Amino acid sequence: MNVTPTTDVAPRPRLCRHWFDYGLLAATLLCCAVALSPAAADPDLWGHVQYGRDALAEGLATTTTYSFTAEGYRWINHENLAELFLAAVVDSLGPVGLLIVKCLLGTGLIGLIMVVARKQGANLLAICLLAMLVATNLTYFWCTRPQLLSYVYYALLLMLLTYCFQGWAGHCRIPRLEQGQGESPPLEYSPARMQWLWAAPVLFFFWTNSHGGFVAGYCIFVAYLGLRGCELLIDRRRAALPQLGHFAMIAAASGLATLINPYGPGLHGWLIQSLGMPRPEILEWHAPDLTSTTMIPLWVIMFSWCAAMLLTRRSRDITHLLILTLTLWQTLSHVRHLPFFAIPFGFWMAPHIDSVLQRFRIGKHADALRTAGHPAWRVGISGVFLLAFCLLSYKLQTRLAQMTVARNEYPVSAFQFMADNDLHGRLIVTYNWAQYAIAAFGPNRPHEDRPMLVSFDGRFRTCYPQEVVDMNFDFVLGDLVPRHRGSDPDGFDDEQVLEFRDPELVLISRLQPHSVNVMFRNQQRWALLYQDRLAQVWGRRSAFDDPASPRYLAPDHRHITNDEQTGNVSWPALPIRRSPVGRLALVAAP
Repeated sequence: MNVTPTTDVAPRPRLCRHWFDYGLLAATLLCCAVALSPAAADPDLWGHVQYGRDALAEGLATTTTYSFTAEGYRWINHENLAELFLAAVVDSLGPVGLLIVKCLLGTGLIGLIMVVARKQGANLLAICLLAMLVATNLTYFWCTRPQLLSYVYYALLLMLLTYCFQGWAGHCRIPRLEQGQGESPPLEYSPARMQWLWAAPVLFFFWTNSHGGFVAGYCIFVAYLGLRGCELLIDRRRAALPQLGHFAMIAAASGLATLINPYGPGLHGWLIQSLGMPRPEILEWHAPDLTSTTMIPLWVIMFSWCAAMLLTRRSRDITHLLILTLTLWQTLSHVRHLPFFAIPFGFWMAPHIDSVLQRFRIGKHADALRTAGHPAWRVGISGVFLLAFCLLSYKLQTRLAQMTVARNEYPVSAFQFMADNDLHGRLIVTYNWAQYAIAAFGPNRPHEDRPMLVSFDGRFRTCYPQEVVDMNFDFVLGDLVPRHRGSDPDGFDDEQVLEFRDPELVLISRLQPHSVNVMFRNQQRWALLYQDRLAQVWGRRSAFDDPASPRYLAPDHRHITNDEQTGNVSWPALPIRRSPVGRLALVAAP
């Protein structure tokens, strides 16, 4: 069979043909921008920025930094480029600039989806609904973390595949028996477009050095090429072998590109080992709680997908269907994979959503508004748009004005107490606060001989041995929640971390009662130095409760209350180094 290159179709009508269309498009983009601009600080952002700064100043670290429990242990950092990016943006544009860049990346991703949807022939209403579906499902995950770049690379990969395989969608399809169309048309494709697949190895090089999500992206990429290869083999049989070889070479080159990283194959070996171990202590690795209100967008997008597949009058693409099924299965197993379902949904479902809307004539009401000729209608619709623009713009401005650190989530006051009283040394700290502690006390190093070092932080298994992971989670979480103890499944000991390598300070959250109970059990060796409604700071009695010790903290300098922690401060919310004469107040942002 002779396969001829595809030709351009006749020009489509403009997406926006009327002021109503422009207003609807602008309102949709503003809604998506608001959804993709959460301003709350991520617990790991302090660390990512600090590690990026360290790499810019000193080169890549090969062993664990800022920790006393894993000194000299190898550090496989799979987020180097992302941390350099975060550090560069924060240092050049500030935290507000980082929020703006994050919002622009998200809006750009939605823009790509809208462009592809239009090229697939969807009308404006379907495109707008699709954009908002995707944006609301990305809201929770669109944080200032390296995962952000993973989602951007993923969108670029899907954009590349959609462009290169234009004309293939629906070729190997589920038969529409009710219309007697069980056979597929002859397959056509553009060899010139296929050459662009060689951009994939470059994309995977950057992705591999930015975030470990490249593993999921590569698996999806290989699955996509494999499924398209099956379609080609069915259509052309032996004549398909040269093109199948082309696909295989691109997949192999992309895989080899992932080996170009500071650790070579060692990164892949570590990933295989790490991904094979459960992570029940990390909420993002749990299955989504489908009864939670935060999962409403997931319910909506799943319902939309099922309805579109059942009711569409367009050909259903088996390749797209299988990959969406695979990513949905992963989403229902681990909530962190939701973007890997939502983003391809955005790239591939526009024709089907458009078909369903047309089938039920849902767009006729929008057409009626567009063609309304009475001046009162036009004024009223214009007023609605203007009000929407004002409200959405105000909401977006407030979100982008400040990266917030909530006092009832982070130990802002406890850190200020520690800075005021010059507390330093080896610190046991709860998981989500450790990188904040590193930023607040690690780099400053007020005492070169005794810097602030932490027992464990969000880098997890990248730079901590499993026995250190186990003892810290034993202390913070106990054994009453889902746990995975890799070093010794039967060796639970929630007090081991209090003696391991002689820690001097403990910072815990009162919202994690197990660690609080452990500390009260050990009051003979540990003294409570600070307490508010959120946090407690304990010090070893031999250092902080002995009047003969140079680090003695007198009772009148301790702060034991149940004060409620309210309000926000601006990131990075580092403690103020107070003058010995007057102590400044850390003012919470409204």
